[in-house]
Amino acid sequence: MPRTDADDELDERDLAYRIAQAVHDRRTRLGWSQRNLAEAAGMRQPHVSRLEAAKSLPSLDVLRRVAEAMDTDLVVSLVPREADAAPATPAHTNPTKETAR
Repeated sequence: MPRTDADDELDERDLAYRIAQAVHDRRTRLGWSQRNLAEAAGMRQPHVSRLEAAKSLPSLDVLRRVAEAMDTDLVVSLVPREADAAPATPAHTNPTKETAR
């Protein structure tokens, strides 16, 4: 069945919510206020509030700054939707070349 705009919108909202929850959880574990995070990430507190409320999907630049400010790694992955899909070969490897022994 083809994907619809409604499917894409739901996926974006779900992703925004998961990011919001992860940022909120890490910030509170650090004992920081939204203002503390905003200052550390070079943002304003209302922006952190909108991020944690999942009002919109943040850019990668914003995520990178927030992750850096909270001393965390930002991990982005592409995962096949098919359960039986074979993993893609990374572009930087040559699967036909034998490894030296």
